[in-house]
Amino acid sequence: MIFLIAFPALIVGLYLGEYFPDIDQRVGFLRHRSILTHGLLAPVALYLAASNTHSIPFRWFAMGVFLGVAVHLAFDLFPRAWTGFALVSIPIYGWIPAPLSWSWIALSGLACLYLGARLVLGFREASLWAFGLIGVFVYAAQGEDALWRPMAAIAGGLVIAAAAAVFAPASTD
Repeated sequence: MIFLIAFPALIVGLYLGEYFPDIDQRVGFLRHRSILTHGLLAPVALYLAASNTHSIPFRWFAMGVFLGVAVHLAFDLFPRAWTGFALVSIPIYGWIPAPLSWSWIALSGLACLYLGARLVLGFREASLWAFGLIGVFVYAAQGEDALWRPMAAIAGGLVIAAAAAVFAPASTD
């Protein structure tokens, strides 16, 4: 019965995660690709909340958010050019150079894959996580110019996240 609530929570998380990084375009005090929305800050806070709960729907929601943000950031790794609004902006400071912007977005996407995977418990959830990743990628790819490079970024991120998970200490929950 709980899964009837958890599955829609996963779907909502996927949707919100895919759109969250661009919320900076809808608030007046942030520039596009703000470090606050295209980075680790919100995902780490969400992970801390989700990893300390016994709520399956909330955990699945968080898994969806992580996947959505990771996919969004994978597409953001490949703009037409690393200038202007393609760069990551820091409030008050301004835009950071292209190599730092690319590194920040790549690291943040990798962290989202890793943190989302750390929330997965068992084969059923791993299957939902994988299908959620595929689904949000297909959804996000609509209208995008790049396809293969973001797909390769996700695949590479999954390999790195899996390797990191193997060497991570076991949870004591």
